Amino acid sequence: MMVKISEEMDNLLKDNGIKQEEIQEVIDNAESSGTKLKARDDDLAIAKGVSDNLTMYAVYSPSELVDAYAHKMNILGVTGGEIDDVANDDESEWECAKCGEIALERNVDMTYMGVTRPGPGLVCPKCDEYYVSAGVAKTLKTAESILEEKRA
Repeated sequence: MMVKISEEMDNLLKDNGIKQEEIQEVIDNAESSGTKLKARDDDLAIAKGVSDNLTMYAVYSPSELVDAYAHKMNILGVTGGEIDDVANDDESEWECAKCGEIALERNVDMTYMGVTRPGPGLVCPKCDEYYVSAGVAKTLKTAESILEEKRA
């Protein structure tokens, strides 16, 4: 699925050090595998691509890229280690495209440069897939910069 990338989105990609081809590959992989989140009330989806040192996200509709963001933190899993107890979790506006479960807003453990901390994530309780929102990614970017400065 080829999505339109506006000039504004292209500039955002460049600001985040992401190439158009990379974000298109993230979308293509999500579409072919079904590993993505779908908005429960419209036609948006969130896809992610994970490499050794970067996780990229694409928020898109069938016709265009709506947002893109990335972070360097690795998501280790649900804080506390188990997703079984979902009774107290908030349901998100997203559902897993693969299994149809509603994604939960749940703390996940994230690590970078030897520091591990919990933070808000979107979790599929059945597939064990983890995502973060654009707002959380901005916070992560700040935290990553602080850790990098301290290590320099």
